[in-house]
Amino acid sequence: MQKTPYRYVPYLSEMIRFTRRQIDTLRFYGKDLYCPVCTKSWSKLKPQGVCPHCRSGTRHKSLVIWLSTYLEKNDRSLEALLFSPDPGVEKWLRRQTNISLTTTDYSAPKVDHHWDITDIPMSDASYDLILCSHVLEHVPNDAKAFSELARILRPDGVLIIQVPYARDCSHTDEDSSITDPTERTCRFGQFDHVRRYGRDIVNRMEEKGLLTKVITVDSFISSDEMAYFDMWNDVIFISQRYDEGRKDPCLTNN
Repeated sequence: MQKTPYRYVPYLSEMIRFTRRQIDTLRFYGKDLYCPVCTKSWSKLKPQGVCPHCRSGTRHKSLVIWLSTYLEKNDRSLEALLFSPDPGVEKWLRRQTNISLTTTDYSAPKVDHHWDITDIPMSDASYDLILCSHVLEHVPNDAKAFSELARILRPDGVLIIQVPYARDCSHTDEDSSITDPTERTCRFGQFDHVRRYGRDIVNRMEEKGLLTKVITVDSFISSDEMAYFDMWNDVIFISQRYDEGRKDPCLTNN
């Protein structure tokens, strides 16, 4: 059976999600595990380490944990752009006093703008911080998206990208001729994905002016913390605009 695109029904979808959260709050009540996104504790988490309250998984938790340290070291005011906002991450970002947040999605409701990531209607060097989590695997022309992200990023700004990533594969797997949702799911991991990235994603980004560092979760939190947050060793791509003389992004949390 083929999957259909996601549906959002005003009021009804929100009511269903609210009711589900209330039920899960009772089902998973406890203190054994912790979600760093919504700061709630649980007896256990949902499958794949998903928080019962804010629905954050490893990619959301790793983003928030890395950003927490980055923001501590960069306490200036930051203009931030968040693509395809997840509720937990968006709420966390809005709690940060030094971030002025703009949200965007191609079609989702309740965002500030419905922008196409390959044609962003903003001037050059508009943002200090750009967050793009699990978006680019949906975008047919990701080269143009990388160019646009580099263009609107300020010279000292930071771009954080997260994508489904096959770290054991040297090349990205993509084939624009595959349109069947079932075949896409088998090949790329989800019915609406157009590729599964391999290690060459770094080259693809750097060709568009984004100097990129690959960071694994275990490089900035301990194994005990990973277990307490119920996370796996995911990967984050941290980028800055390429400037003459810059050899490596100054982005480590060490």
